[in-house]
Amino acid sequence: MKWLRTMVLFDCGDVVRSSDWRSLHNSYVKSIEAIKNPVGSSKFTLRERIPIPGKKNKFYRNGVVSIKERFFDHLTLKGGWKEEDRLDFGKGRKELEVPLTLYPSGETYNEPLTTKFGPFDFAATGPNGIKAVIEWETGNISSSHRSINKLCICLNAGIIQAGVVIVPSRLLYTHLTERIGNINELSGYLSLWQSTKVRVDKGLLAISVIEHDKLTTDAAFPLLDRGQDGRSAEGKRNLNAGKQ
Repeated sequence: MKWLRTMVLFDCGDVVRSSDWRSLHNSYVKSIEAIKNPVGSSKFTLRERIPIPGKKNKFYRNGVVSIKERFFDHLTLKGGWKEEDRLDFGKGRKELEVPLTLYPSGETYNEPLTTKFGPFDFAATGPNGIKAVIEWETGNISSSHRSINKLCICLNAGIIQAGVVIVPSRLLYTHLTERIGNINELSGYLSLWQSTKVRVDKGLLAISVIEHDKLTTDAAFPLLDRGQDGRSAEGKRNLNAGKQ
């Protein structure tokens, strides 16, 4: 798999120049580049989407779960990251209960914070205390928005100092599950997330974009199944694609 670029939406407190960030970034980039298909090969070769007979603009596509699982294997076993790291807002939780104004009374009101947000996909802390978290997008585009919103909230609360979302490139997305999170559909919202830096004392928000090494129409390469185990040698063939 190719790492194409890491876009820094904002960097408060010069986190991007820290040795912690450099080390943490190198760690997850190596894990991206370690993703191969088929497993054991030298590249990540992806089967092109397959037109569904009789259905205009409809395709059999690759699932994404097995790609994340291969990333998980390398990042946790060799990179030392923790999976499913739960949030601990601590004192920062109170700061998220912002004062609001009721209409038409004009009264000041605080809506109780009841959202639990859920854990991050991966987390690690650098030698100098920079805590970084990663969200690898395997959900639909709305999931990507929630992930980045969650990162912005945590950076504002000061409980992390680096937040990263990993998404497919425009080209890779074309051959993956329809409506999966991707940079193409997120690009229009980058300025919005960038503007959230006003309350961040020390923190970095970034989006990393990934892509396959090679596309193929060779039937010897099955479409990646949604339920395929990334740790298996080959995985299951997509039943529909197998009929092509």
